Amino acid sequence: MTTSEPSPRQARQALRWVIRCSAGPLPDRQQRTLQRWLQSDPRHALAWRRQHAFWQGLDGAGPDVLAALPGLTADREGLRPLAPRRRLPWLLASAAAVVLMVAAAPHALLLARSDLRSSDAPRVVQLEDGSTAVLDAGAALAIEFNGQQRRLRLLRGQAWFQVAHEARPFQVEAAGGLVRDIGTAFSVSRLDTTVTTRVSEGAVDVRPGDGSVQRLHAGQARTFRDGRWLQPVQLEDPEAMAPWRRGEVVIDDQPAAQAIADLARYRRAPVWVLGGQGARVRVSGLFHLQQPETAIDAVAAQAGLRVQRLPGGAMVLW
Repeated sequence: MTTSEPSPRQARQALRWVIRCSAGPLPDRQQRTLQRWLQSDPRHALAWRRQHAFWQGLDGAGPDVLAALPGLTADREGLRPLAPRRRLPWLLASAAAVVLMVAAAPHALLLARSDLRSSDAPRVVQLEDGSTAVLDAGAALAIEFNGQQRRLRLLRGQAWFQVAHEARPFQVEAAGGLVRDIGTAFSVSRLDTTVTTRVSEGAVDVRPGDGSVQRLHAGQARTFRDGRWLQPVQLEDPEAMAPWRRGEVVIDDQPAAQAIADLARYRRAPVWVLGGQGARVRVSGLFHLQQPETAIDAVAAQAGLRVQRLPGGAMVLW
Protein backbone atom coordinates (compact mmCIF):
# COMPACT_ATOMS: atom_id res chain seq x y z
CA MET A 1 0.00 0.00 0.00
CA THR A 2 1.38 3.41 -0.99
CA THR A 3 1.75 5.99 1.75
CA SER A 4 -0.11 9.21 0.93
CA GLU A 5 1.74 12.51 0.74
CA PRO A 6 2.38 14.45 3.96
CA SER A 7 0.40 17.64 4.36
CA PRO A 8 2.22 21.03 4.47
CA ARG A 9 1.61 21.10 8.24
CA GLN A 10 3.21 17.66 8.66
CA ALA A 11 6.16 18.74 6.53
CA ARG A 12 6.68 21.80 8.75
CA GLN A 13 6.48 19.66 11.89
CA ALA A 14 9.05 17.23 10.47
CA LEU A 15 11.47 20.00 9.57
CA ARG A 16 11.25 21.47 13.06
CA TRP A 17 12.08 18.05 14.56
CA VAL A 18 15.01 17.50 12.19
CA ILE A 19 16.50 20.92 12.97
CA ARG A 20 16.04 20.27 16.69
CA CYS A 21 17.79 16.90 16.44
CA SER A 22 20.62 18.42 14.40
CA ALA A 23 21.67 20.44 17.44
CA GLY A 24 22.40 17.25 19.38
CA PRO A 25 20.70 14.28 21.09
CA LEU A 26 17.21 15.01 22.37
CA PRO A 27 16.36 14.80 26.08
CA ASP A 28 14.48 11.60 26.94
CA ARG A 29 11.12 13.34 27.18
CA GLN A 30 11.42 14.96 23.77
CA GLN A 31 12.73 11.69 22.35
CA ARG A 32 9.54 9.92 23.48
CA THR A 33 7.40 12.72 22.08
CA LEU A 34 9.11 12.45 18.71
CA GLN A 35 8.73 8.65 18.67
CA ARG A 36 5.00 8.97 19.36
CA TRP A 37 4.65 11.56 16.59
CA LEU A 38 6.50 9.37 14.09
CA GLN A 39 4.42 6.31 14.92
CA SER A 40 1.05 8.06 14.95
CA ASP A 41 0.84 8.45 11.15
CA PRO A 42 2.91 6.91 8.29
CA ARG A 43 3.03 10.34 6.65
CA HIS A 44 4.97 11.68 9.64
CA ALA A 45 7.80 9.19 9.10
CA LEU A 46 7.82 9.92 5.38
CA ALA A 47 8.02 13.68 6.01
CA TRP A 48 10.81 13.05 8.54
CA ARG A 49 12.88 11.06 6.04
CA ARG A 50 12.51 13.67 3.34
CA GLN A 51 13.57 16.50 5.63
CA HIS A 52 16.41 14.41 7.05
CA ALA A 53 17.64 13.70 3.51
CA PHE A 54 17.68 17.42 2.83
CA TRP A 55 19.83 18.24 5.86
CA GLN A 56 22.08 15.24 5.28
CA GLY A 57 22.72 16.66 1.83
CA LEU A 58 24.31 19.75 3.33
CA ASP A 59 27.74 18.07 3.29
CA GLY A 60 26.99 16.21 6.51
CA ALA A 61 25.78 19.25 8.47
CA GLY A 62 25.37 18.70 12.21
CA PRO A 63 25.21 15.36 14.04
CA ASP A 64 23.56 12.40 12.34
CA VAL A 65 19.98 12.93 13.36
CA LEU A 66 19.13 9.25 12.85
CA ALA A 67 21.37 8.47 15.81
CA ALA A 68 18.63 9.98 17.95
CA LEU A 69 16.20 7.32 16.66
CA PRO A 70 17.99 3.96 16.69
CA GLY A 71 14.72 2.03 16.58
CA LEU A 72 13.44 3.58 13.35
CA THR A 73 14.70 2.38 9.96
CA ALA A 74 13.42 2.72 6.44
CA ASP A 75 13.12 -1.06 6.07
CA ARG A 76 11.18 -1.40 9.28
CA GLU A 77 8.69 1.25 8.30
CA GLY A 78 8.55 0.16 4.68
CA LEU A 79 9.26 3.70 3.47
CA ARG A 80 11.45 4.89 0.65
CA PRO A 81 12.54 8.48 0.02
CA LEU A 82 11.57 10.14 -3.22
CA ALA A 83 14.01 10.15 -6.11
CA PRO A 84 16.31 13.20 -5.91
CA ARG A 85 14.71 14.99 -8.87
CA ARG A 86 11.30 14.85 -7.19
CA ARG A 87 12.49 15.31 -3.63
CA LEU A 88 14.57 18.50 -3.81
CA PRO A 89 11.83 20.92 -4.93
CA TRP A 90 9.48 19.46 -2.33
CA LEU A 91 12.06 19.82 0.44
CA LEU A 92 13.02 23.36 -0.52
CA ALA A 93 9.37 24.35 -0.69
CA SER A 94 8.64 22.89 2.73
CA ALA A 95 11.73 24.56 4.22
CA ALA A 96 10.56 27.88 2.82
CA ALA A 97 7.11 27.21 4.26
CA VAL A 98 8.59 26.87 7.75
CA VAL A 99 10.48 30.14 7.38
CA LEU A 100 7.34 31.90 6.22
CA MET A 101 5.21 30.36 8.94
CA VAL A 102 7.62 31.35 11.71
CA ALA A 103 8.22 34.85 10.39
CA ALA A 104 4.81 35.79 9.04
CA ALA A 105 2.69 35.64 12.19
CA PRO A 106 4.84 37.94 14.37
CA HIS A 107 5.41 40.24 11.40
CA ALA A 108 1.66 40.52 10.74
CA LEU A 109 1.07 41.37 14.39
CA LEU A 110 3.74 44.07 14.29
CA LEU A 111 2.19 45.52 11.14
CA ALA A 112 -1.08 45.89 13.00
CA ARG A 113 0.44 47.43 16.14
CA SER A 114 3.30 49.58 14.85
CA ASP A 115 3.51 52.91 13.05
CA LEU A 116 7.19 52.78 12.08
CA ARG A 117 9.19 49.72 11.01
CA SER A 118 12.55 48.92 9.46
CA SER A 119 13.43 45.87 7.37
CA ASP A 120 17.02 44.70 6.87
CA ALA A 121 18.69 48.12 7.20
CA PRO A 122 18.56 51.02 9.69
CA ARG A 123 15.97 53.69 8.97
CA VAL A 124 16.12 57.40 9.86
CA VAL A 125 12.75 59.04 10.57
CA GLN A 126 11.90 62.66 11.32
CA LEU A 127 9.04 62.69 13.83
CA GLU A 128 6.27 65.27 13.70
CA ASP A 129 7.66 67.17 16.72
CA GLY A 130 11.07 67.60 15.04
CA SER A 131 12.73 64.76 16.95
CA THR A 132 14.77 62.17 15.06
CA ALA A 133 14.40 58.42 15.48
CA VAL A 134 16.91 55.98 13.98
CA LEU A 135 15.54 52.42 13.90
CA ASP A 136 17.96 49.54 13.68
CA ALA A 137 17.18 46.70 11.27
CA GLY A 138 14.07 44.80 12.31
CA ALA A 139 12.84 47.43 14.78
CA ALA A 140 9.21 48.48 15.22
CA LEU A 141 7.72 51.52 16.98
CA ALA A 142 4.20 52.61 17.84
CA ILE A 143 3.68 56.38 18.20
CA GLU A 144 1.08 58.33 20.15
CA PHE A 145 1.50 62.11 20.04
CA ASN A 146 -1.22 64.40 21.37
CA GLY A 147 -1.52 67.79 23.03
CA GLN A 148 -0.28 66.50 26.39
CA GLN A 149 2.45 63.99 25.64
CA ARG A 150 4.77 62.32 23.16
CA ARG A 151 4.61 58.58 23.83
CA LEU A 152 6.34 55.84 21.83
CA ARG A 153 6.33 52.08 22.33
CA LEU A 154 9.33 50.04 21.25
CA LEU A 155 7.75 46.78 20.13
CA ARG A 156 10.90 45.12 18.81
CA GLY A 157 14.58 45.79 18.25
CA GLN A 158 16.40 48.99 19.09
CA ALA A 159 16.14 52.67 18.29
CA TRP A 160 18.11 55.84 18.97
CA PHE A 161 16.37 59.17 19.61
CA GLN A 162 17.54 62.78 19.28
CA VAL A 163 14.75 64.59 21.11
CA ALA A 164 13.45 68.04 20.18
CA HIS A 165 12.97 70.16 23.30
CA GLU A 166 9.43 71.28 24.12
CA ALA A 167 6.92 71.24 26.97
CA ARG A 168 5.35 67.86 26.24
CA PRO A 169 7.22 64.94 27.84
CA PHE A 170 8.90 62.45 25.50
CA GLN A 171 8.59 58.86 26.74
CA VAL A 172 9.51 55.45 25.34
CA GLU A 173 7.78 52.34 26.69
CA ALA A 174 9.37 48.91 26.35
CA ALA A 175 8.48 45.57 27.95
CA GLY A 176 6.53 47.18 30.79
CA GLY A 177 9.19 49.79 31.58
CA LEU A 178 9.36 53.49 30.77
CA VAL A 179 12.21 55.78 29.65
CA ARG A 180 11.50 59.51 30.02
CA ASP A 181 13.61 62.13 28.30
CA ILE A 182 15.08 64.99 30.34
CA GLY A 183 16.54 66.67 27.23
CA THR A 184 18.84 64.26 25.51
CA ALA A 185 19.88 61.73 22.90
CA PHE A 186 19.57 58.12 23.93
CA SER A 187 18.99 54.59 22.67
CA VAL A 188 16.63 51.87 23.86
CA SER A 189 17.12 48.24 22.87
CA ARG A 190 14.67 45.44 23.52
CA LEU A 191 15.30 41.69 23.33
CA ASP A 192 12.15 39.91 24.49
CA THR A 193 11.65 41.32 28.01
CA THR A 194 15.22 42.59 28.43
CA VAL A 195 15.58 46.34 27.89
CA THR A 196 18.80 48.39 27.87
CA THR A 197 18.91 52.20 27.86
CA ARG A 198 22.08 54.08 26.85
CA VAL A 199 22.46 57.86 27.06
CA SER A 200 24.72 59.68 24.63
CA GLU A 201 23.65 63.23 25.58
CA GLY A 202 21.76 64.80 28.50
CA ALA A 203 19.81 62.56 30.87
CA VAL A 204 16.83 60.22 31.09
CA ASP A 205 14.75 58.69 33.89
CA VAL A 206 14.28 54.92 33.57
CA ARG A 207 11.47 53.11 35.39
CA PRO A 208 11.69 49.31 35.04
CA GLY A 209 8.18 48.75 36.40
CA ASP A 210 8.90 47.83 40.04
CA GLY A 211 8.34 51.36 41.33
CA SER A 212 12.00 52.37 41.28
CA VAL A 213 13.54 55.03 39.06
CA GLN A 214 17.12 55.51 37.83
CA ARG A 215 18.39 58.75 36.32
CA LEU A 216 21.04 58.08 33.69
CA HIS A 217 23.42 60.73 32.35
CA ALA A 218 25.56 60.85 29.21
CA GLY A 219 27.91 57.87 29.08
CA GLN A 220 25.73 55.69 31.31
CA ALA A 221 23.66 52.59 30.58
CA ARG A 222 21.45 50.23 32.54
CA THR A 223 19.42 47.08 31.83
CA PHE A 224 16.20 45.69 33.29
CA ARG A 225 14.18 42.57 32.61
CA ASP A 226 10.63 41.72 33.66
CA GLY A 227 10.42 44.88 35.76
CA ARG A 228 13.66 44.36 37.70
CA TRP A 229 17.16 45.76 37.34
CA LEU A 230 19.73 43.25 36.10
CA GLN A 231 22.91 45.15 36.93
CA PRO A 232 24.25 48.43 38.33
CA VAL A 233 24.80 51.46 36.11
CA GLN A 234 27.41 50.77 33.42
CA LEU A 235 29.81 53.33 31.95
CA GLU A 236 30.13 53.45 28.16
CA ASP A 237 31.67 55.74 25.57
CA PRO A 238 28.87 58.05 24.32
CA GLU A 239 30.48 58.17 20.87
CA ALA A 240 30.33 54.38 20.60
CA MET A 241 26.63 54.04 21.42
CA ALA A 242 24.22 52.76 18.75
CA PRO A 243 27.03 52.05 16.25
CA TRP A 244 24.48 50.86 13.65
CA ARG A 245 23.65 54.56 13.12
CA ARG A 246 27.08 54.79 11.48
CA GLY A 247 26.72 51.56 9.53
CA GLU A 248 28.72 49.45 11.98
CA VAL A 249 28.05 46.31 13.99
CA VAL A 250 30.16 45.75 17.10
CA ILE A 251 30.51 42.18 18.37
CA ASP A 252 32.12 42.21 21.81
CA ASP A 253 32.91 38.81 23.32
CA GLN A 254 29.62 37.17 22.32
CA PRO A 255 28.84 33.51 21.61
CA ALA A 256 29.15 32.93 17.88
CA ALA A 257 25.48 31.92 17.57
CA GLN A 258 24.36 35.24 19.09
CA ALA A 259 26.82 37.23 16.97
CA ILE A 260 25.53 35.55 13.81
CA ALA A 261 21.92 36.20 14.84
CA ASP A 262 22.77 39.91 15.27
CA LEU A 263 24.40 40.05 11.84
CA ALA A 264 21.59 38.08 10.19
CA ARG A 265 19.17 40.94 10.89
CA TYR A 266 20.87 42.84 8.07
CA ARG A 267 20.07 40.13 5.49
CA ARG A 268 16.77 39.39 3.79
CA ALA A 269 17.35 35.62 3.61
CA PRO A 270 17.38 33.53 6.81
CA VAL A 271 20.45 32.18 8.61
CA TRP A 272 20.39 29.00 10.72
CA VAL A 273 23.03 27.95 13.26
CA LEU A 274 22.66 24.24 14.02
CA GLY A 275 24.45 24.27 17.35
CA GLY A 276 27.59 22.41 18.33
CA GLN A 277 30.68 23.60 20.15
CA GLY A 278 31.51 26.24 17.54
CA ALA A 279 28.22 28.04 18.21
CA ARG A 280 29.36 28.65 21.80
CA VAL A 281 32.81 30.01 20.95
CA ARG A 282 33.04 33.67 21.98
CA VAL A 283 33.97 36.09 19.22
CA SER A 284 34.65 39.81 18.76
CA GLY A 285 34.91 42.17 15.85
CA LEU A 286 33.82 45.39 14.16
CA PHE A 287 31.89 44.84 10.93
CA HIS A 288 30.16 46.94 8.28
CA LEU A 289 26.46 46.21 8.13
CA GLN A 290 26.45 46.81 4.35
CA GLN A 291 28.34 43.50 4.06
CA PRO A 292 26.57 41.16 6.50
CA GLU A 293 27.45 38.01 4.57
CA THR A 294 31.17 38.81 4.72
CA ALA A 295 30.79 39.51 8.44
CA ILE A 296 29.03 36.17 9.03
CA ASP A 297 31.83 34.39 7.16
CA ALA A 298 34.38 36.13 9.39
CA VAL A 299 32.56 35.12 12.60
CA ALA A 300 32.23 31.56 11.31
CA ALA A 301 35.98 31.45 10.66
CA GLN A 302 36.70 32.67 14.21
CA ALA A 303 34.41 30.04 15.69
CA GLY A 304 35.46 27.19 13.40
CA LEU A 305 31.96 26.87 11.92
CA ARG A 306 31.26 25.54 8.43
CA VAL A 307 29.01 27.56 6.10
CA GLN A 308 26.57 26.16 3.55
CA ARG A 309 24.70 28.50 1.19
CA LEU A 310 21.26 27.42 0.03
CA PRO A 311 19.14 28.52 -2.92
CA GLY A 312 17.51 31.91 -2.34
CA GLY A 313 20.36 33.23 -0.20
CA ALA A 314 19.67 31.24 3.00
CA MET A 315 22.69 30.11 5.02
CA VAL A 316 23.26 27.16 7.35
CA LEU A 317 26.21 27.06 9.78
CA TRP A 318 27.40 24.18 11.96
